[in-house]
Amino acid sequence: MLLAVAACGNLTAGGVGEAVVVVSGDSPEALASSRIDPTTLTWSASRVEGPARAEGDDDPKGRIEAEMLLYLVSESGGEVRITDDEFEVSVDLGGVEQDETVPKQIPTDTYTGLRIVFLQIEVRVDAGLVIDGVPVTGPIDIDLETDSLSVLKGVALQLDDAERAEILVDLNAVRWLQAVDPAMNSVDAAVFADLIAVVLR
Repeated sequence: MLLAVAACGNLTAGGVGEAVVVVSGDSPEALASSRIDPTTLTWSASRVEGPARAEGDDDPKGRIEAEMLLYLVSESGGEVRITDDEFEVSVDLGGVEQDETVPKQIPTDTYTGLRIVFLQIEVRVDAGLVIDGVPVTGPIDIDLETDSLSVLKGVALQLDDAERAEILVDLNAVRWLQAVDPAMNSVDAAVFADLIAVVLR
């Protein structure tokens, strides 16, 4: 999935901007801009760095559907919710489709983080995913320990009065799908969270 956010002005100063979130399943734009360090991940990166599938096969095909809440985190630690209700996302694994929120007015401020609270995540692979020589299709379970998953990603957003900022959230599906356990059709939530990329555009 990808996020695009447009920000608003500071309410205490009377200024507001606008925020828009765009989500993609797997965006080349976010991949080029992200700085993922495999050594900082909470799982072994060897599976992702190695061959993901037989040569000549296509990238995994399927869909991600999710419900989430989105918050911008200010430099002072305060949070501004940028979705009135749960944001329902439905995108393809390959990133061809994108989903976006309704534009939201927010205070002008310096924002240093984007917090994504996943309330529900459903992943289905139709074809193209091979793990350790085993074709994997069907529903993929994101192994959540609780009813929701909170993911905090850093941003560097200085939102001025009447300014529109965009943030792209890339769910980076093709990468974390390589960590699927083919026996269980599941992937650890920490892997999923680590590989989400967020960039300003």
